[in-house]
Amino acid sequence: MARLDLKAMMEAMRPQLEKDEAEGRLAGLTVADLADATSHPLAGDVVAELMEREAGSVQEGDPAPDFTLAWLPGSGEGRGETLTLSNHFGKRPVALVFGSYT
Repeated sequence: MARLDLKAMMEAMRPQLEKDEAEGRLAGLTVADLADATSHPLAGDVVAELMEREAGSVQEGDPAPDFTLAWLPGSGEGRGETLTLSNHFGKRPVALVFGSYT
């Protein structure tokens, strides 16, 4: 199990977290709450273990796992109810955008 340096990660992310906190996007948490949670002596081990167990995790260079997602309401009209990654293999590129809208 890899040892994570959560203190360094928190410091690297602090400017973005502070911006997110100011804009109310941390779901009621504060940067201080997050820093406190990640300062626990076992936090790095717990996060590393969870990352290793993550069923969908892949390493850089690994092929993307196949998946099927529902279209957002109104955006899939005329295209079917779902999008499956493997249906696009060898066709045009697929871009995935991840974010939080909380």
